[in-house]
Amino acid sequence: MKLASRFFFVFTVLCSLSAQAKLLDKISAIVDDNIITMSQVNRTVSNLAIKRNVAPMIYDKTSFTAAEILQISINKYLVRSKLTEIGYTITDDQVDAQIKQNQERLGVDRKALMGFLKQQGTSFDEYFESLREAIEYSYFVNRVISPMISVSEQDVKNTYYKNNIKDSRMNFKYTLVDYAIPQENIGKPGKGQMEDVVRQYRINSNLPEAYSTMTVNNLDDITEEGITAEFRNLLKSTDEGALTTPIVINNQYHVFYLAKKDLVETEAFASQKDKIKDQLFEKAVKAEIAVWFERERNKHYIKISL
Repeated sequence: MKLASRFFFVFTVLCSLSAQAKLLDKISAIVDDNIITMSQVNRTVSNLAIKRNVAPMIYDKTSFTAAEILQISINKYLVRSKLTEIGYTITDDQVDAQIKQNQERLGVDRKALMGFLKQQGTSFDEYFESLREAIEYSYFVNRVISPMISVSEQDVKNTYYKNNIKDSRMNFKYTLVDYAIPQENIGKPGKGQMEDVVRQYRINSNLPEAYSTMTVNNLDDITEEGITAEFRNLLKSTDEGALTTPIVINNQYHVFYLAKKDLVETEAFASQKDKIKDQLFEKAVKAEIAVWFERERNKHYIKISL
């Protein structure tokens, strides 16, 4: 009887441990033929400091929820699948070569690296796979995402202008289309009236009778030197591709279409433009990556059980 009771007790304990193990390794998600377990998600959460150090472009926050980590894990397999599709696989030798480069850069040997990883509560294998993930992601961005991104010189200038809009030292160069008519021909136009006439004329080349004497002139490379403060402020406050409000010059009403508005390159702008371009590129990459992952998920079997 005692033996049977002892057997029943041991059996119960083993069943309990088995249930706990299953709970610990509960499947959180399936991506095609890849399984992501809850223990893997929890392990990533606990090793986030190392992850952020090795792959800051992926783990770009100080903390993540388990759900966020699961999404990152899913994305890893989507990236890996895409790289396989384009014929690229990160081998163990490539990862090991990168580790050796990191050791040389930091002036440490493998033993010191292993000791550091142990202090951080992670293993060499986990570090190895985190580095593989970082290399894959970097290659993915460079080969798949970056070719879809374009940051123009005008984008950089527009950003600089918005960031320094109150800086009186900024100068612009304009390409304009000037629509002019004598004051005596139309009297004082109502609010938005002349702009509407010009807008319609640009569409269909038709003019109301009252505006039949309106003239049109193309003006290239107009700089701020030599124009009145009122005209300069009017042009500065108007966006490229828009019409100005009417302004009186030499007894004529003028409405200008800003075909092009260029920031004249100054020393201040020249010193910042590379940084601005990098910031715009990084922002565009993040936006494109989000769209790419959303689109790519529809091509794969993904089941989430978190």
